[in-house]
Amino acid sequence: MRRATVRSEEKQLLSGQDKLSWLRRLSMRPFAVLGALVVAGSLLSACASTNSSTANADDYEDTYSIDDPFEGVNRKVFAFNQAVDRAILRPVASAYSMIPQWGRDRVSNFLDNLGEPVNFANNVLQGEVERATQSFLRFSLNSTVGIGGLFDVAGGLGIEYVPEDFGQTTATWGVDAGPYLMLPLLGPSNPRDAVGMVVDWFIDPFTTALKSNERLARSVTRGVEQRAEHLDTLDALNETSVDFYAAMRELYRQHRDNEIRNGALPPPMPIPSITIENYDDGIGDEPEYAADKDQVASN
Repeated sequence: MRRATVRSEEKQLLSGQDKLSWLRRLSMRPFAVLGALVVAGSLLSACASTNSSTANADDYEDTYSIDDPFEGVNRKVFAFNQAVDRAILRPVASAYSMIPQWGRDRVSNFLDNLGEPVNFANNVLQGEVERATQSFLRFSLNSTVGIGGLFDVAGGLGIEYVPEDFGQTTATWGVDAGPYLMLPLLGPSNPRDAVGMVVDWFIDPFTTALKSNERLARSVTRGVEQRAEHLDTLDALNETSVDFYAAMRELYRQHRDNEIRNGALPPPMPIPSITIENYDDGIGDEPEYAADKDQVASN
């Protein structure tokens, strides 16, 4: 006679992230505020690092869960955004995509360079010294040798672009993202990232350096440039998705998780499995299994 017991064990499922990015933060202030945030962020990140090992054990719950309690409202806002996209943004982006790639690269490089001060500040706040150095060197080289950022000289020297925002910064401090939100015109977000956009706007020195019409032109151009970059991809996703809203929600979630981890693999997701252990009582050759471990089936 044999008896079977069932137990659960964890297996690790690792999945790489290679998701498209069609949303970037609006450019976002005075250096006094920036200095205060740098000091505060350094202290907070130092404290947060002591608890990182414990937090990582539960990170998979946030990585693999869906938090969309306002789905009804979000879907209506999504429908509005889609209508605006079809009527205005997509046609403009289609026309923009007809500009030769060389010209579009100059626009993209220029806008990326304007965002380097915010990248630098957030890398410092996260305690990412190497990445902060990259942002500083990129801004210095591209603003001078690169003619105001039109040419990515730093990239040619192997100094990679490392975009960061305050939403990512607070995530590294352990701040929860909160429920999924669909913002009018701005698109997918959450409370943490929405607040982050406002903070980035304030700490960005170009917010005060540029005039209001220049700031508007910067934001609009960035939106058109990003939309043009993913015209075919988003069209294909829309055509092949059973639920385009759900697909975009998942795409945004995974993309933001990947940005926060700086491209590292996500935390393991525990998957229960069944292992059967047989205990031989020395009677008979064929085991008989029982649903309950306290029950024994007789031959």
